[in-house]
Amino acid sequence: MSAKDQVSVRDHKDYQREVERLEFTKEYIRTVLEISKGNKEFFVENMKQAFADLDNQDSSASYTDLLANASFLELAESELKRLESVIGKPYFSRIDFTNDSSKSEEILYIGKVSLFDRVTQQPIIVDWRSPIANVYYDGRLGEVSYEAYGETQTGYLSLKRQYEIIDGLLKDIRDIDLTTHDELLQKSLSGKADNRLTEIVATIQNEQNEVIRASLKHPIIVQGAAGSGKTTIALHRISYFLYSFGYQFPPEKLMILAPNRLFIDYISAVLPELGVNKINQTTFIDFMKSCLGQKIRLFSPNGKLMKLLEGKGKSKSMQWVSSYKGSLEFKEVIYSYIKELEYKLAPREDFIVEKSILMKGKKLNRLFLQEYTYLPIYKRIGKIKSLLEDDLKKKKSIMLSKLNTKYDDALEKILYSRRLQSEKRQHKVVDLMDMKDQRKAKVEKESKTAVKKYMEPFVMKDIFTLYKELMSSPERIKEHSTTLSDQECKVLSKFCQRIFDKNAFELEDLAPLFYMKAKLEGIDEKYKMRSIFIDEAQDYSYFQFAALKEGFETDLFTIVGDLAQGIHSYRGLNSWAPVLKEIFPNANYQALQKSYRTTVEIMNLANDILKLFDQDLPKVEPVIRHGQKPLFKTIDPVNPKQVRLQLEQDIASLKEEELHSIAIIGRTDRECQRIHQIVEKSHLPIQLLEEKQDMKKGHVVIVPSYLSKGLEFDAVLIVCLEEPYTNVELDIKLLYVSMTRPMHRLYLYGKDPSDFLLNRADSLHFVS
Repeated sequence: MSAKDQVSVRDHKDYQREVERLEFTKEYIRTVLEISKGNKEFFVENMKQAFADLDNQDSSASYTDLLANASFLELAESELKRLESVIGKPYFSRIDFTNDSSKSEEILYIGKVSLFDRVTQQPIIVDWRSPIANVYYDGRLGEVSYEAYGETQTGYLSLKRQYEIIDGLLKDIRDIDLTTHDELLQKSLSGKADNRLTEIVATIQNEQNEVIRASLKHPIIVQGAAGSGKTTIALHRISYFLYSFGYQFPPEKLMILAPNRLFIDYISAVLPELGVNKINQTTFIDFMKSCLGQKIRLFSPNGKLMKLLEGKGKSKSMQWVSSYKGSLEFKEVIYSYIKELEYKLAPREDFIVEKSILMKGKKLNRLFLQEYTYLPIYKRIGKIKSLLEDDLKKKKSIMLSKLNTKYDDALEKILYSRRLQSEKRQHKVVDLMDMKDQRKAKVEKESKTAVKKYMEPFVMKDIFTLYKELMSSPERIKEHSTTLSDQECKVLSKFCQRIFDKNAFELEDLAPLFYMKAKLEGIDEKYKMRSIFIDEAQDYSYFQFAALKEGFETDLFTIVGDLAQGIHSYRGLNSWAPVLKEIFPNANYQALQKSYRTTVEIMNLANDILKLFDQDLPKVEPVIRHGQKPLFKTIDPVNPKQVRLQLEQDIASLKEEELHSIAIIGRTDRECQRIHQIVEKSHLPIQLLEEKQDMKKGHVVIVPSYLSKGLEFDAVLIVCLEEPYTNVELDIKLLYVSMTRPMHRLYLYGKDPSDFLLNRADSLHFVS
């Protein structure tokens, strides 16, 4: 910080008071940390004692003590970690607020954690997720209101102040009013990509805050432009969700579905910073593989994307099959198929043991098709079996008693009959006694196998077998479809059969398999999430959303994506309208078109690419932050040495500007391998990034365009050696994705600007 800046902050009228307040807060945190450490030792001793007290006869009280102290220990460790993480920056803002009801002014400091004076219970730090903190994010000076626990609170906001605190030292104070520009946001945006996500909580903008704090009891779908903070919103909404409903929803029942493992690594440091631990972080594919309960060989989705990019094979039929299998029409086909299976499995025969009808087939049919519909179909079979076993257990003694009574009465009549001679009477008695014994033995014998024999016709095939039986037969597909032609059924079946012949499935098969599992077998409780957060949702299909909703039996979804970046739109998703109307009719919807990531100059060029879309997508509005124009540099791909020297020179120059997070982006995996062959002998640390790898700190990463989605870097170098971008939807989207990754610098390298669908536009600077 310059001497001028130091003077300006010291000249602030409240500088000394704010320094003292900061020192008090840090000292209080240190005290609480010491107490927490002491508590930890105390709880550990208590647990040791509880273990020692456990015995085989009466351990319930000791066990209860053990559990109680374990939970206190966890709380103490959690408090310890969170307070330790914020001591260098305990808060980032202050509001002075007078509530209309109390008429007393409150001075509240807002940070990532809450901290109360343990004597007075007055807040020392207010958690950013608390209701009153909403005034900081949304409120302007003057009359304001906020919602708290179902009631509207009104009051007067007289001060809104921001702080820059670094390593426990007060570096800057900014008072915000209606006309003051948000300098803290500008400073954050001009910072480096490697730490921006962890500090974003201080600069959440009004429209982002609306999404984060939108009703947690309804699903929400966010169409967000590149750089609008979609990932930030999703992560902070998780934190806000746990703050608001953590007592109802354990974090283990929350899940974020990320586009790939690389993206999970990218956000891994952020969630603990936001006080979020133990939440499930996985990809759709990894989750499905675990949940479906069988090892699945899956064709690479990116392999299909590469085939489409390279125009290999019958790409039109491949696209059509993918789109159809992702559609709600296909969901109806699977639903019809399941209903057929349900009808065939429904019991119809009477349950009979030794000539006695213990339960009518009509009743069993009604129970299966009407009363037990709250259960998956196969579990209904189990329910019927248990019902018959219990019923037989109850009625067996009654049956035996009735047989005894029946034959005892008959014997009595014979014994006292005057019409029968002694010899005949004797034969009759013997016959009746034998028949009685035979029938009772038959009851005993049939009772052992009656339920098993009754249940034998109910064959419960696994979902993989059933799915293959359907999709391998064009006739069966046709039976359940109301829209497909005979030819389309043949194309679909033939395509699926080729995959099945290799003992594999593809990503588009996972949603129908999951849906079938939910309806037939049920989803195991450990996989049943109660709130789901989906990032990069534009790459999902309609069927994926519908299957997840029905399988989890919840609609508490936060779905964020950008249709302009839908590089997998061949799966069918090209509009949010069907998701809103048919899958999540109760959802809130919000569009975010303001981009916070990149400069005006870079965004102008990306908007030029956006205009090439057939879809009517609104132009992205960059936050007013200027920088250098994107540079186009001519290279000669047949002269690898020239290309390497040019890249080395530019990367070295960028690093001198302290732009350390740098990516080289190629159109495909193959193009990235070509680039890597050229630069691998460079003196620079280079990493050819693959999907399941972590980014190595300090390395320049070479990454294919499709894999760069969701990431951000200080600078991006898009290189075209042998694969120019063409004017087709998929190429346009990949180029748009690549161009919107950098925060500060964008360089393009090719034989001609047309390699990037550009002419000599005003938004591009040309360097020979």
